[in-house]
Amino acid sequence: MSTMDDRAHFGLGRVTRVDSLEVTWPDGRYHLLTGLDVDRMVTVRQGDGMRDARCGMGCDEMRDAVCGMRCRRGRSASRPFRPMDSHAALKYRHRAGTAVDYDAQPLLPHLLSAQGPPLAVGDVNRDGLDDVFIGGAAGVPGRLFIQRKDGSFVESTQGQPWAADKDYDDWGALFFDANGDGLPDLYVASGGYPLAPGSRLLQDRLYINRGAGRFVRDSQALPNMPTSTAAVAAGDFTGDGRLDLFVGGRVAPRNYPYPTRSYLLRNDGGHFTDVTQTVAPELVHPGGMVTAAVWIDFDGDGRLDLVTAGEWMPIEFYHNEGARFRNVTASMGLPPTRGWWYSLAAGDFNHDGRPDLVAGNLGLNYTYTTSARSKFGIYAADFTGNRTTDIVLTQEIDGTEYPFFGLARLGREIYPLAVRFPTYGSFAEASLRQMFDSSQLRRALHYEADTFASLYLQNTGNGTFTSAALPNLAQISPIKGMIVHDVDGDGNLDLLVAGNLYESEPNTPRADAGNGLWLKGDGHGHFTPVPPVESGFLAPLDVTGLALIKTPAGSAVLVANHGDSLRAFTIRRR
Repeated sequence: MSTMDDRAHFGLGRVTRVDSLEVTWPDGRYHLLTGLDVDRMVTVRQGDGMRDARCGMGCDEMRDAVCGMRCRRGRSASRPFRPMDSHAALKYRHRAGTAVDYDAQPLLPHLLSAQGPPLAVGDVNRDGLDDVFIGGAAGVPGRLFIQRKDGSFVESTQGQPWAADKDYDDWGALFFDANGDGLPDLYVASGGYPLAPGSRLLQDRLYINRGAGRFVRDSQALPNMPTSTAAVAAGDFTGDGRLDLFVGGRVAPRNYPYPTRSYLLRNDGGHFTDVTQTVAPELVHPGGMVTAAVWIDFDGDGRLDLVTAGEWMPIEFYHNEGARFRNVTASMGLPPTRGWWYSLAAGDFNHDGRPDLVAGNLGLNYTYTTSARSKFGIYAADFTGNRTTDIVLTQEIDGTEYPFFGLARLGREIYPLAVRFPTYGSFAEASLRQMFDSSQLRRALHYEADTFASLYLQNTGNGTFTSAALPNLAQISPIKGMIVHDVDGDGNLDLLVAGNLYESEPNTPRADAGNGLWLKGDGHGHFTPVPPVESGFLAPLDVTGLALIKTPAGSAVLVANHGDSLRAFTIRRR
């Protein structure tokens, strides 16, 4: 009963007959209906009698419905992205795990287990072509696909060690040369929300490339890391020519939103030493749950610095001072940036020789919103005394905090509330501080979000950054994957972004408005959104990551989708 009519209604005044009705579909084809009487319902189905794109140069004067200028055929021919040929396409479908996170914490705002699959790209057999590792889920092993000279992919299965590690849940993956032999080795970050704290299945793994794409697991190379991790980034922060690692702690299992520890791992020649406590003690427990990290020299002193971001945390900047790292976030010139960050990418977008940043956030088209006057927040504590972490999401209204969800949802899990407020009316009139004792709230873990907008951060060159929100079309969904690439060959770096959030808690509509987006850079730090109908890049599913690969035909983009097939697009220069 509580729904909206899904039919499109057109009020035409005194018009009794419609000259023409055109329906343009996402792939550029269209229907054209003419001579329609009013006061009737017309059903148009995609696929039945669709017309190919027509040219506006003489054969049709109908202008493009999107831009009002270019003809359809011209637009279609100039699309830089095309779905990869079925022969060459990497054939893979993600199998999601079966964990039900709400069994541990019924008030979670979203599932934590629905993280994968992660993508890692590297030339594992040194044939000049990129190969692809796709991480697995609990009970499903990861898979390595080798690219052949014709651009097709074949799975490498014989003797690969991750088949024996299928019980692990892969939340992050990275190819990098761990031992200096010139071959890309594979680091896999082990996640797991429903696991018991300290479980052996939380240990990250390093697989050494023995040549020709044959890997073995080195169980002695990494320190003991019994934490749920996801973000991993390689960079030589010591300046000794070896790639070191930052590994971000994602979440404390069964204990959202408590963060878990992160790691700074020094490469001692293929063996990695945890130096976090001595070199970067502020990184042991960052300001939230880390989802992304990138190494850049943001101050131009010749040493790699670290930038991190995550859920309920700000974008954090750690300056490499040689022997130690120092958190310099407060001096970077940015407004408060606590958010639900999913991704980070770096590139020189304005040709000044300095690395700029792009940060992918929850977006501005979700049920949860936040602003300086109406902060969205969370309190986490054992409010019921049953030794589990209860969660209360809050919204600030006129300076007063209120629970985001109502009595039916909160009272079922935090039963003292149902006793204290026996009616919906009494609950509705109470603020958060009337529901909980001040001592309870003081003991609780408390976060607030400052912004859910995805941002472009421009490096000013004097040790600070300026920030600007990405265009509105980039704010309609979370940005979980980003690629920095000059798509059209004009010499300016562009962005590819994609993401949705299907794993929202049952009372919150999922974020599924994202279709993927090409943000065309102008070389001055500004971006113009190019929608899928013009670009050809379409990523409408539960995207978990993007990857750029080299093929015999040029560059291509891989789109990883949770619980669905991987998609691939070739890029052609105009």
